[in-house]
Amino acid sequence: MFRPVANFVMEGIEEQRVCVKFCFKLGKSSSETFELLQQAFGDDVLPRTTCFEWFKRFKEGRTSVKDNEQPGRPSTSKTNKTVARVREIIRNNRRLTSREIAEDVGISYDSC
Repeated sequence: MFRPVANFVMEGIEEQRVCVKFCFKLGKSSSETFELLQQAFGDDVLPRTTCFEWFKRFKEGRTSVKDNEQPGRPSTSKTNKTVARVREIIRNNRRLTSREIAEDVGISYDSC
């Protein structure tokens, strides 16, 4: 089954935040929590500073593992449709530059 990269990454991040919250509730230290995350997630583990930041948030009373709402316009370049289109273009011609792909899809170079 095809799973969009953006959804997979978000699920993995939230899953790790839940683990951080769980370890916090068990009375683990932030260092112990990070070591456990490394064992469980390997190379896909959150950065150490991010783990410590979330640990601190839970210590300060935060209960949600979701990101806070961000003001501004939502990103239109990171939709499932756009990601699928970029992958299709790359599969058809791997010699295209990032700039050419961005122009073809109609997104910024940085987003590409």
